[in-house]
Amino acid sequence: MLNKIKNFFKKFTEKRRFKKGVKKLDNGFYEEAEEIFLDLKDCWRIERAMIYFNLAGSVIGQDRLEEGEKYLKRAIELQEEYDFLWATLAEVNILQKNWEEAEQAIDKALELEPGKKIHEAKKEIICGEQELRENYLQHFALIKESIEEQKKENWEKCIELLIEAAEYYDRTGYVYNKIGAIYNNNLANSKLAVKYIKKAIEIEPDNEVFARNLKHVAKNK
Repeated sequence: MLNKIKNFFKKFTEKRRFKKGVKKLDNGFYEEAEEIFLDLKDCWRIERAMIYFNLAGSVIGQDRLEEGEKYLKRAIELQEEYDFLWATLAEVNILQKNWEEAEQAIDKALELEPGKKIHEAKKEIICGEQELRENYLQHFALIKESIEEQKKENWEKCIELLIEAAEYYDRTGYVYNKIGAIYNNNLANSKLAVKYIKKAIEIEPDNEVFARNLKHVAKNK
């Protein structure tokens, strides 16, 4: 009985720490997130594939792309049926301009989730003209810059950079959902929040996160 109680509290503590790491990662505090996920990487109470996935995101955010790729491959070894792991592996290869490896990874994601629009859009980038590829890389660079402004709570500048990012590439809903979240959570403008999250859903109608965000914002409008 005592061991069961100890395990319960250990699991609770580790899950809380994992959630804290995800929040740090989402907010661009990559070094702090990395420290948390490194501490958890041998934990068996949390799905280890997800620990390695988030650890990869933490080091990719610090431009340690090859290291991030290794962590993603470890996550795939643990759970190869998650399409988003393969899609993220494609992404990190795009950033390294390893186009052949990126195509192999996104093909695997599409094999697992045929017809998924976000994967098809990524395949178009990988197999597209040089201009499309360069535009996407500029889009990504602007998103990273916006995250730095987010950490400083420069919300208007953050939105400005995200809008510019969308001018380079607008085939995913991430940027518009992010803008909507800033308007809702930081600038108290639910009307514009709804507008941008709806735009995100128009691009990715099957994205459950965007749908939940819209429902949350509309409820509090």
